[in-house]
Amino acid sequence: MRQKITTLLGPTSLFVLMAALGTGCDLQTKTWAEDRLSQVAGRSISLFEPWLDMALSYNRGTSFSFFADLGDTLTFFGIFSFLMAAVIFAWVLFSKVGRLDALALGAIAAGAIGNGYDRIFRHAPGGGTGVVDFIKVNYPWGGSWPTFNVADMLIFCGVAVYAVSFILQIRRQTPPLQPTPD
Repeated sequence: MRQKITTLLGPTSLFVLMAALGTGCDLQTKTWAEDRLSQVAGRSISLFEPWLDMALSYNRGTSFSFFADLGDTLTFFGIFSFLMAAVIFAWVLFSKVGRLDALALGAIAAGAIGNGYDRIFRHAPGGGTGVVDFIKVNYPWGGSWPTFNVADMLIFCGVAVYAVSFILQIRRQTPPLQPTPD
């Protein structure tokens, strides 16, 4: 029985589960944000005033709205996101990736798929496509962090977990330093 559970929860299964659940959660929350926040005056709801708002916006560029003036050329970034998710899946499938790494890579793939989908298919007001962003963290001294979404959080957390895992693997493989005789 233990062997079946281990096989069922192997790296590939964990990757697929994380990628599917993460993508679904991202796309559902973006749909919620579009449906609800577009009906609210100012397209914004304060959750924990003054720290956290739900504020609907469409990112027509890449990260932090860079290259927003490229227009339809940005569709390439959406296609590239899907291709990168496929490459990550192939890597998990054909290499020896641990479970934690598989979960982290699944989160990264989910974020890429969610934002890639928006980049290609989600129509923004005023024409063109855009990635729905709706989570806005405000600074106590004024201003705010750029508005983001669940896909952005998945990518950030996935990269952070993968980086920590990578560093820990290197530390385990590096032999301790031996004192040198004088």
